[in-house]
Amino acid sequence: MSSRSSIVIVEKPAYVQPQLGRWHKNLLLTLFCLAEFVDAFSNSALFPAQPAFKKALNMQDNELTWMFSAYSAAFAAFLLISGRVSDIYSSKWTFIVGSALVGLFSLGCGFVKDKVGMFVLRGLMGVAAAATVPSGLSLIIEWFPDPHEQNFGISMFGGSSALGNVLGIVLGGIFTQWVSWKWIFYFITILGVPIAVISILSIPPSGPREKPSFRKLDLPGVILFTASVMLFIYAVTSGSVNGWGSANVISTLVVSILAMAGFFTLEAWLPEEIASLPPKIWKYPNIPVLMLCAYLPFFWWTSLFYSLMDYFQTEYHWDTILTAIRFLPTGTFSAPIGVLGGMFPKYIDIRYSILIGMGMELVATILLPFADTRERYWSLMFPAFIIGTIGTMTVFTQANIGVFMNTPPRIAGVVGAIFNVSLQLGLALGLAILTSIRTSIEKKKIQRGEHPGYTGIADGYWFVFAWVAVTAVLFFLFYKKGASGPPDEEVVVPASGDAESERTKNESREAVLKQ
Repeated sequence: MSSRSSIVIVEKPAYVQPQLGRWHKNLLLTLFCLAEFVDAFSNSALFPAQPAFKKALNMQDNELTWMFSAYSAAFAAFLLISGRVSDIYSSKWTFIVGSALVGLFSLGCGFVKDKVGMFVLRGLMGVAAAATVPSGLSLIIEWFPDPHEQNFGISMFGGSSALGNVLGIVLGGIFTQWVSWKWIFYFITILGVPIAVISILSIPPSGPREKPSFRKLDLPGVILFTASVMLFIYAVTSGSVNGWGSANVISTLVVSILAMAGFFTLEAWLPEEIASLPPKIWKYPNIPVLMLCAYLPFFWWTSLFYSLMDYFQTEYHWDTILTAIRFLPTGTFSAPIGVLGGMFPKYIDIRYSILIGMGMELVATILLPFADTRERYWSLMFPAFIIGTIGTMTVFTQANIGVFMNTPPRIAGVVGAIFNVSLQLGLALGLAILTSIRTSIEKKKIQRGEHPGYTGIADGYWFVFAWVAVTAVLFFLFYKKGASGPPDEEVVVPASGDAESERTKNESREAVLKQ
C-alpha cells in the first residue's frame, strides 16, 4: 500500500493597516501635538524667567545663553539618530520613551540648586525631546495616510510648536511672577509623563518592517553628525559670549565643519539601506530649498523673544506678566494658521504660500527697527507681531508639508529629523548673531559714555531683514514649480483579493526597497 503526501503552501496574508475611528485619530493627533508643544514650551517659557534664574542660580548675563543653548544643542544633535531609530525600530516606543524622559528630567530641573546641574539637565531634556519629534511625525504619516488628513496633521504638529513658543512666554511669565520659576519645569512634567502613559495604551502597533539590524543604525554616521551639530552650536554660542576671535571658538568651529564633511563623505560611500542620511534625499523634488526655508521660523521668533523680553523689563520697567501679555498677538495669530495651514495646498501652490509668508516677514521686520519707544508699541510693534507671525507660521507649515509631500513615508523619521535640525540651527544662529550684534554695539556706546538704548536691537532686526530677503530670493530662483508630488519610487499596484496580485504587490515593494 502506498501513500502520497502533498505539501500545501499557505501564503502569509498581506498586512492590512487597521482602520482607526475618528475619536482614536483625534486622540493620537492630540498626543503628538502636545508632545511638540512641550518641546517648544521647554525653551520659550524660560525667556521671561531670565532675571529669576540669574538671582536663584547665581548666573551672569552671558551664562544665561546656555540655559537655551544646552537644550537646543542637544535637541538638534540627537534628532538624526532619533529619526533613524524611529524608522528602523519603533516610532511608537521612541515617542513614548522620549515623552517620559522629558517629564522626568524637567522634574529634576525644578529641584536643582546650581547652574552646572541645570545646564546638564537641560541638555538631557534636549536629548529626550529629540526623540519625540521624528517619531511623532512618522506616526502621523503612518496613521493618517489620506493626503488631506496627513497635511492637516503635519500642519497641526508644526502649529503646536509655534503655539508652544508663544504660550511658553505667557505661562512662563505667570509662573515666574505669581508662583515660582520652578513651576515652569513642574508644568512640563505634568504634561510629559501623562502623554507617555496614554500613548502606551492608545498608539496601535506599527505595521511590519524590515528586520531591525544594528548595522543599519549607521552608528559612525550619527556619531559624526551629533558631534558636528553640538560643536557647531557650542562654537556659535561661545562666539557670541566670548568673542569670535578666540582660539577656542575658531578651533571648535573648524572641528565641527570637518566632522560634518566626514559625515557627508561617509553617507555617500555607504549603501543607501544603511546610510542614515542617503544623498538621494537631496534629489527629491525641492527638498534642499524647502530645508533652507526651515532656517527662517525659529530665527525670526528668536529675534522677538530674546531681544525684547529682557528689554521690556529692564528699559520699560514692565513686570513679567505685562511683558508676556505684550507677546500675546504672536500666539493669537499663530494658532489659526497652524489649524488652517493643512488646507492651504488644496487651494494655492506651496511655492506661492511660502513666498507670501516671506513677504509678510519682510514687511513686519522692517517696522521693528523703528519701534524704539514704548509709545510706538501699538503703532509699529503690535502690527509687526501680527503680520510677522502670520507670515512665519505660513512658511513653517507649508515648508513642513512640502517636505513630506516630496519624500517616501518609509524615511519620514529621518526627513522630520533633518527639517527640525534646520529649525534648531536657525534658532542657534539667530541667538548667536543677534547677541553678537547687540553686545558689540552696546559696548561701543557704553565706552563713549552713552546709554545703550534700542540701537543694538534695531541693527539686529536689519540683519534679520537681510536674512529673510536672501532666503526669499534663493527660494524664488530654485523652487521648481510643479515638481511636488509623490516620489517616483513609490510603486502603486491596484488592490486585488487574489494571491497572485498580492504577490505582485509585495514583489514590487521589495524591488523598490532594494533600489
